[in-house]
Amino acid sequence: MSDPAANPTPPSDRPAVVRVVVASVAHAAMMLLAFPPFDLWWLVFLAPAALTIAAVAPLRFRWTALLLFLPMLGTWLIHQWWVGEVSAAGLVPMAAYLAAWTPLLAWVIARLARSRRFGGWPYAALVPIAWTGIEFLRAAVVLEGYPWYLLGQPLVEWLPLAQTADLGGVTMLAILPGLVGGLLADLLLHHCSPRARLVSGGAVAVILLGWIGYGMARLAADPPVEPGPTILAIQTDLPQSNKVSWTPEQQWNDAMQFARDTLAAFEKTAEDGGRIDLVAWPETMLPGVGLEPGSTIAMQDAGWWPGTRFADLALELQKLLGVPVLLGSGAYEGLRVAGKGDEGRVEWDRRFNSTYLLDDRGLEEAARYDKVHLTPFGERMPYISSWPWLEQQLLDLGARGMTFDLSSGDEAVRLELRRNDLAPVSIGTPICFEDTVPGACSTLVWQDGRKAAPVLVNASNDGWFGGSRGPRAAHLQAARFRAIENRVPLVRVVNTGTSAWIDADGRIRAVCRPLESGWLVAKTQIDPRKPLFASIGQWPSGVLSIIILLLLLSTIRDRPGTESRNP
Repeated sequence: MSDPAANPTPPSDRPAVVRVVVASVAHAAMMLLAFPPFDLWWLVFLAPAALTIAAVAPLRFRWTALLLFLPMLGTWLIHQWWVGEVSAAGLVPMAAYLAAWTPLLAWVIARLARSRRFGGWPYAALVPIAWTGIEFLRAAVVLEGYPWYLLGQPLVEWLPLAQTADLGGVTMLAILPGLVGGLLADLLLHHCSPRARLVSGGAVAVILLGWIGYGMARLAADPPVEPGPTILAIQTDLPQSNKVSWTPEQQWNDAMQFARDTLAAFEKTAEDGGRIDLVAWPETMLPGVGLEPGSTIAMQDAGWWPGTRFADLALELQKLLGVPVLLGSGAYEGLRVAGKGDEGRVEWDRRFNSTYLLDDRGLEEAARYDKVHLTPFGERMPYISSWPWLEQQLLDLGARGMTFDLSSGDEAVRLELRRNDLAPVSIGTPICFEDTVPGACSTLVWQDGRKAAPVLVNASNDGWFGGSRGPRAAHLQAARFRAIENRVPLVRVVNTGTSAWIDADGRIRAVCRPLESGWLVAKTQIDPRKPLFASIGQWPSGVLSIIILLLLLSTIRDRPGTESRNP
């Protein structure tokens, strides 16, 4: 495969270098400022133009790649700065991996733009195909995917632009900024013929108007909704530094404080005449070994902390409230205490990150969902976890003291919520990172073409972000698309924030301030709509990935010196 820029201008050619430097820095700045906490969301329409201008510059591509990579490394270091609090050695490699996708995308654009077959195509056609196809690989395929800071995510800040996510998922939304940015590059570089630019400009205008029109129509729709469960979401504010070194005394004091806060919020809601069907806590905020009687009794019989203390606390809290309680906790299968006295040790077959739904039927009937999609490099190492020894060596190198001993849940379990005077309703409870993964949530919502779980309740712990507000807002921004894609309400219950109630159109109906304790009441509604996304998922973006591969393969036979010279 030949270099995308055949017979390039030497690297010492100052105009080409200046062009690439300016465009690369502009692109990286836009990909920073378009996202929280800056929220200049409209910059996503300009970022593809800057990338394209750099990609097709008459400069040897190895220099273009380097000049694109370095500013994006800075952008990703800022986006992911919180990782350094967890693993100082892991921050730079993670940022470098994510930044490397930018020169790869630029190479694809340059390769196609300079080929004999596609050199005459307008960038308004090439850029959206390339960007969407490559970004899908980063978001959903390679290393199990990292679907954060996608080009289309800031579009949710103007809801009409985000509604097309119910057709093919959030990754498909990159098409619109890609179209607009590609057209801007066509105009600025005078690429292709004037007639082609006119035609592509008209096509982009029609698509943009249709895109907005579809979004407005979806927002104006008035489907025959049914009352959903009213959920009291309790936002705790336990710093991750405390949780990592949680002493038994602190565990008990914190759990008791969470219970007191819950009772106070419940009583306040009752005084205001509100009805509550479910009280929800964030991820892992119930300490101990979960609610499995076998686990808690094994600890109690061996005289080991915490015994049944936290299970008893959960039971007492549920009785005082008189409504079901959703609790985030660890869960253990086959837990046992081996040995005696000081030589004893706790062993188990499998450990999960779980949510429990506890009602008046008690612990024996408590339903449980185990997190299926473990966080890549946060709870497991993609591919590497198959070799535990190698995984532990890498952990010792980059995050000493951490262990990746969680098991994935076997299946997407929906929890049945019983309501006093209304029909039961099933809820999906994606945990933490899962509310940013389209497939993880759609599997919970849909079964055999029907909306099996018409409400999602996400239990999360964003204490990992430290005092940074940007990543918390980015997490919330990404999660809003799960509501749009599936047309379901989503209630986020998050330690340290940001807890929120999101309706089926992606609107934020209620929100807690981050980095403080709080609570909110979500009066959800069950939306009967079945979007196209329920049937095809992210296939449109996946198809574009395949198309990009086929287009690249078709250029293999291009000989050096035969590429188009269009800028």
